[in-house]
Amino acid sequence: MFIESSKDLLFVVLAFSVLWITVFVSWLLYYVISIVRDTEALVRQVRGAVEKVEEVAHSAHEKMERSAASFTLVAQAVKELITWGIQERAKKAVRSRVKKAAKK
Repeated sequence: MFIESSKDLLFVVLAFSVLWITVFVSWLLYYVISIVRDTEALVRQVRGAVEKVEEVAHSAHEKMERSAASFTLVAQAVKELITWGIQERAKKAVRSRVKKAAKK
């Protein structure tokens, strides 16, 4: 007979246990590798999204810098126009006072 003593039965049970542990470890390893692969793909996608956000932020920053430079020029021009307008008004007021004083 194949099993002659309890020791033989123990070895058969141990062999089946090792077989099932091997199957379980193989199954576990397969899923761990699958999870790692999916995680790598997810990290790649997140990196791509972060790079796109960085590009948009950098582009917006550059546009704001250019706009700020343009805005400074426009603000300076408006300031000079207002100053010129105030000076012209003051000259006009002085002329009208001179004319009124000359008429009296």
